[in-house]
Amino acid sequence: MDARAGRDIPGLARRALDAFAESASRRRDRDALMDEAFAALFELYRATSPAERRSPAGRDFSATLAELLGGGNNPDRLSLYVIRGQTAAENGHHEGYRPACWRRSMLELLGTEFVPWERVLRPGDLEAIERTDAALTEVAAGAVGGGEVPDWVPESHWWWWEPARQRGEEVPEFDDSGTLDAVAD
Repeated sequence: MDARAGRDIPGLARRALDAFAESASRRRDRDALMDEAFAALFELYRATSPAERRSPAGRDFSATLAELLGGGNNPDRLSLYVIRGQTAAENGHHEGYRPACWRRSMLELLGTEFVPWERVLRPGDLEAIERTDAALTEVAAGAVGGGEVPDWVPESHWWWWEPARQRGEEVPEFDDSGTLDAVAD
């Protein structure tokens, strides 16, 4: 345990896996189930350190998560999640920018901290993420709802700062080699 003592890491991990298992098995509530699953994964991310995510228990969690993401309804739901993020990015000048940033960050955390994208995303999904990034850059100057960047956002998630960068404001230097942990770490 580190400074975040009192965390129920096994409980958070179980909650995330249960949410992705429910998404895999249920036919209804497509968007809500995947949104809830990513919210649970985000809670686990926030409560753990990189070392904990790379520990044997963390690797076991990631292996189970990869199986869940590859089964049942999850491949289709994950594709829909990616496409909805792309659509939000393309509509960023109509209040879609912040939701697109959120979805893009959840996908980034999934792929860098838990399960590499190549193991769970279809080739078309990977292309959609590239289109999402292009759309986020394209609409950033006129983005509505960009606002303040949440304190948990890693500096490597450049899309959150893109509107400010395009306005000429000072933004963090982006270094692809850095950690994906919250700036506050």
